[in-house]
Amino acid sequence: MGNLNARNLTLIALIVSCFLQVGGGLFAISVVVSTLMEAPPRSFAMLEGEYRYDSSAFWETLPPINAVLFVIALAANWKTTRRVLLVAAFALFILGGLLAGFLLEPELAAITEVGYRDVVDPDLQSRAASWYAIDWAVWSVTLLAGLFLLLALAHPVTSRNKKQGGPTV
Repeated sequence: MGNLNARNLTLIALIVSCFLQVGGGLFAISVVVSTLMEAPPRSFAMLEGEYRYDSSAFWETLPPINAVLFVIALAANWKTTRRVLLVAAFALFILGGLLAGFLLEPELAAITEVGYRDVVDPDLQSRAASWYAIDWAVWSVTLLAGLFLLLALAHPVTSRNKKQGGPTV
């Protein structure tokens, strides 16, 4: 990593932000979603009432910040050999977002639309368990994007235009 130049700083900012999203997702899945999906619709009580759980502010804020940081880091590192890892990480980030937006969120809305009832529905419980497994898979895609970013930061910065030569700054 060596120097704290624009290339490294933009990548470090992106890594920090990406892993904030990974951490938020880990908390959401392992604590909130696991509770929510345990005994639906009885477990939907956490979504009801004046003090219901709502993480929408986090999910409406951080992914767009990450997208902007990806563009900035890509621009700063475009003429380096890091570009391939950054493009791969960005593709994984976009894939995770698309899967969440078009698969996870609509299915969660469909599962929870029944609202709270003081019963446990085995069919809904089975459907929720499938959704939960897919949520872990989508989270893994975001984690993989973060790991690609760490690899990019560990990768020596060399210009893609040079046929030979050492690191550039």
